[in-house]
Amino acid sequence: MKNIEEQISKGLIDGAVVLAGDMEKDLFSGAYGIADRAKKVPMTMDTIFDIASVTKVVGTTSGLLLALSDGLLDLDRPFNDFLTDFTGVLPRPVTVRQLALHLSGVNLQYAHTGTPEEMRRGILNVDFPVPPLERYEYTCTSYILLGFLVEAIYRRPIDELVGERVFRKLRMNDTRWTRPAEGGLPRTVRTINADPGTISDFGARAYFPKALGNAGIFSTAADLAKYARMMLSGGRGIFRDGVTDRCFTNYSPNGLHPHAIGWDMIDDMIPAGFSPETVYHSGWTGQTVWLDPVQKRFVIVLTNRFQDWGEAKYGRKKIAGEILENIPA
Repeated sequence: MKNIEEQISKGLIDGAVVLAGDMEKDLFSGAYGIADRAKKVPMTMDTIFDIASVTKVVGTTSGLLLALSDGLLDLDRPFNDFLTDFTGVLPRPVTVRQLALHLSGVNLQYAHTGTPEEMRRGILNVDFPVPPLERYEYTCTSYILLGFLVEAIYRRPIDELVGERVFRKLRMNDTRWTRPAEGGLPRTVRTINADPGTISDFGARAYFPKALGNAGIFSTAADLAKYARMMLSGGRGIFRDGVTDRCFTNYSPNGLHPHAIGWDMIDDMIPAGFSPETVYHSGWTGQTVWLDPVQKRFVIVLTNRFQDWGEAKYGRKKIAGEILENIPA
């Protein structure tokens, strides 16, 4: 692929695995470049990636959807009604929905040192310096709190919950929170700041071996395709009917960054060939997943980024656009 080869030649990425499909079949797939520059391991279709912030949708948002399906969660109640051990000061009530839309005003910085329990206590004491709904500000802190909230509702670790009720049911056998699946380390990419198998996100790495809600899932293109098809089917077999609609609905007030529960909707990252209703999410180490609920199609672009974050992010959009140009309408 032209765009992949150009980005590899520039050193922007070392390689890529791409997969596009509809509800019935894969429409385009390919593996390019290398997965580990130290060992010169080539990319393959079963290469395992640290999907970084794509964890927020595949992992933590799945936990929220389970709680909604089970009738245990109201998105418009204050989040600390559910996360009762939160000790921070709130100038105004903040709802679960506002956290999920990155409109809560929570501090971008959070406690990331000490033991996992010390980290958790520090994060639960985080401040909210900006009133909710005043501005959109993407933050890991909100999804860490949402992960804790899901754990409080179910009284079990979020990785166990989502692993059992989502990943295993979908037979996402190469997907695991905090580390690659058993035996998968030789297939795992080297990231810009971590050896294969080590979580790239500093907070999720510090919280290891426990799972943090903002990052830390390892997965493959094929597993993410299973997840994509499930979401495009309305959550069939995993979530209650109608629950996944929240992931394709813009809940942000007029004038603020359009966002669904978990998923981004701003149009500057939607490639030509997809409908305006398309949602997506990206990961810091070089991954983006797009879901088009109108055409019932998805594109997954997984790379190992080694240069500028912004250039690489829009580079993945170019790759997705090239894929869409080369599959039947």
